Amino acid sequence: MGAYWDTARLWLWIHPWYHAFILVGTPVLISTILGWWGLHHSREANRLSGENNRLSGEANRLRTDAIRIGEEQKNSVIRIEQLQGERNKLQAELNELQTKRNVSLDQIAVGVKKDPTPAEKTAAKLRNHIGDRAYVTNHDGGSWGGMGAIIVEVTDEIVTLFTPVSQSSSRAMANFVHCDKMQFLEVAIGGCPVQIKILERFGSPVDCGEARTWAERSGAQTMALPRGNNVFSATYRKDGVGPTRSIHVYDPTNGNTNYTLVTRDNNGQEETGVFYCNGVKELATKFNVIQLEWLTDKWRWNGGSGGNSLFLFTH
Repeated sequence: MGAYWDTARLWLWIHPWYHAFILVGTPVLISTILGWWGLHHSREANRLSGENNRLSGEANRLRTDAIRIGEEQKNSVIRIEQLQGERNKLQAELNELQTKRNVSLDQIAVGVKKDPTPAEKTAAKLRNHIGDRAYVTNHDGGSWGGMGAIIVEVTDEIVTLFTPVSQSSSRAMANFVHCDKMQFLEVAIGGCPVQIKILERFGSPVDCGEARTWAERSGAQTMALPRGNNVFSATYRKDGVGPTRSIHVYDPTNGNTNYTLVTRDNNGQEETGVFYCNGVKELATKFNVIQLEWLTDKWRWNGGSGGNSLFLFTH
């Protein structure tokens, strides 16, 4: 073994090329190692640089998007303001159109509004005189007397004329007239502030009993009492008037102990008044009062029958 080691050492000492290898190879080896290590780091640096560039590009894109979005938002705000302005303008135009429409509708309503009829106008005037006395005359010119009748109701253009119990009338009566069948004047005559001329009555008179006011009529007779035999009649005429008027008297009978005095117009076809008289004296008084009113109004006796036993004297 010792001999082998000595031979090797001698060989190395005789051949010194390894010295050159050590002197030259070592730096080369070190440079190679360092170069390889540097190449590895260079690749990493290039990768990181590329990643950095990519991120920078992404950041730039995001900044560009942010700027674009900001511009779009700004434009949207401007557009919203424009739309709001347009909406306000349209609302103002709509309000103006609605105002014009309302004016047009009012004008149309005025144009199509029905004018009141003469009867409606008369009824409106009569309502202003509820409770007033009216001087009343019939179509033939006959008068109801100086006290006339009280205007108590105006319903559906029908006026109710009330004559209460008085010295000249033993029974209260209600007569009805449609407003288009009368002539009405707001001109006073005597103690009556208005005048009514009846051209045609509406329905039949209603006996209101002994009511002295319209409010007392609730206990009044609402339907005609029975009548006995016709024991007296008198007809009257007036120059220039065709139809006649008449007075009729009926005896008491079962269910009615009074004499019944009835006045009629239009040749006896239209009953204008019914009066119940308690006894011959009251009957004669009522008859004379009515006849005197008619005579004063230029109605003259034109014939009749009966009456002597009742002390009814015609003129």
